[in-house]
Amino acid sequence: MLNTPFLLALLSLAVPAPTVAPQAEPKRENASADDASADVERIWNARNVEHLYNRAGFGARPAEVEYAQRQRPVAFVKQLLEGFAPTSDPLFIDIPAMPARRDFADRDEFEKEQNRFRAEERRVLTSFAGWWFDQMVEAKHPLQERMVIFWHGYFTSSTRDVKRTAAMIAQNELFRRHALGNFSELVHAIVRDPAMLEYLDNNENRRDRPNENLARELMELFTLGEGNYTEADIKEGARALTGWRTTDDKTGSYFQPRNHDAGVKTILGQTARFDAAGFVDLLLAQPACSRWVARKLIVHFEGVEPDEARLAEYASFLVDKRWEIKPLLTKLFLDPRFYRDAVRAERISSPVEYLVGATRRLGISVPPQILWLGAGQLGQRLFDPPSVKGWEGGEAWITTSTLLGRGNMAGMLIGVVKLEDVLREDPLEVEPEGEMMGGDMQEGGEMTDDPPSDARARDAKRAGKRKVDLGAEMSGLQRLTSAMYFPRINLTARMQRAKVAGDMQIVDTLADELLPVPLSEPSRAALLAFLRAERGALSLEDGRLLTAGVKSEDVLRRLAHLILSLPEAQLG
Repeated sequence: MLNTPFLLALLSLAVPAPTVAPQAEPKRENASADDASADVERIWNARNVEHLYNRAGFGARPAEVEYAQRQRPVAFVKQLLEGFAPTSDPLFIDIPAMPARRDFADRDEFEKEQNRFRAEERRVLTSFAGWWFDQMVEAKHPLQERMVIFWHGYFTSSTRDVKRTAAMIAQNELFRRHALGNFSELVHAIVRDPAMLEYLDNNENRRDRPNENLARELMELFTLGEGNYTEADIKEGARALTGWRTTDDKTGSYFQPRNHDAGVKTILGQTARFDAAGFVDLLLAQPACSRWVARKLIVHFEGVEPDEARLAEYASFLVDKRWEIKPLLTKLFLDPRFYRDAVRAERISSPVEYLVGATRRLGISVPPQILWLGAGQLGQRLFDPPSVKGWEGGEAWITTSTLLGRGNMAGMLIGVVKLEDVLREDPLEVEPEGEMMGGDMQEGGEMTDDPPSDARARDAKRAGKRKVDLGAEMSGLQRLTSAMYFPRINLTARMQRAKVAGDMQIVDTLADELLPVPLSEPSRAALLAFLRAERGALSLEDGRLLTAGVKSEDVLRRLAHLILSLPEAQLG
């Protein structure tokens, strides 16, 4: 029984959909914002509304789609950008104090305290991750949370390298404050962010011995993209970033003048005594920067590359709006090209989007830590991106293994798959751990041995993945599920409330409620065949399934499991 949905999904994916290549888009150089809004109003139907919910949030329930359809597009997009309800108060975090070796006469006692500290750090991170998933499922401000995830994958840091929960939580809160704010302000903040300084080794970036890691990623991944700078620019940029370092406990940052190179630097053809702020301003002034940021945002929300004219249009708009993100997203969501056929249902959902969306559409209450751990097992472990480049996304989200895992995870949420079928024995592949610094830290932050070369540290951040033991995550998921989770769902009552009874009505209604995109005819035929076979085994005529009590609920849950295992369920 367990393999049925997976075989169905795999058969449906036997011929992969063609990759959508960058294409010429309708030209709108002379069209005003009002014209674009009017165009969107003419196509403001259920399918396009759900498409917007999928991309700017975590999917929608039928009632939410109906609500949005009653609004004018301009008003609804404004609500998306402002939030639908006041967001929850930030989670109060009691950050554990990091033990210092000097406070312990006995080394064994120090090591015990270190182990206790690490366990407490994991508990705090798990609690915060659960709070974050709660915000996604509650969808009071879904676009804000989508942007927090976006910036987390854009300005990547990993708990495996930072090794301080407080710094990772502070960075998450930084992304939340600037989620829909000003990109310039966010970049200026990120080069002083403790987690980023630690992750990209800026503690080792000194006046007499520059470390290039932060400068390289700032130019390549955060602002300009490859081909828009030289190795000499990176070396000079690293000098500009000298002096910024973390406090000993990695929870704060400060500027240390004696370690800053205040000399003249030549970067991107400009010569001055650049410091960190001046370096960032110089990068923001480059035409390549607005193109880089605009492209990243368009591809994230649309899933396909923009053509040259559209990219130039959005890059120019971003500069005109002085790097404000809200106006750019308003323009995007009110752009008829956002709703074209090449965009709708052409983007593979990430594990987080898939699990949060399934939870919301099912209308179930799931301990949020289960969603966090489950997304990690499916390849998207928040707070631990696989490399400095974040998650690859797109088609990389789906493999035979992860497709099976998604179906199993959905089945566990519904209550038709056993926990032991969800947890796998094989460990995930994740970024190499390893210490990013050679030698031990002395009090005050000085090194006893030489740090590794820039190339070695950089390669470690960009390296291939490695196997790590996820036994703690598995046991945590098992404990949470066994002790705290029982799916509170009654699909029989849901169908009765919708006044449906026949096989076709049940399949169409349940698929409409659970899928982010329309059901294809081959999938519909397969679901109908399944339902007919199950009903026949119970000797029930078409239209009588809902009279079978417990057996009816069992069949409907397995039907829901099939639906959430379909290729359509992986799109959004």
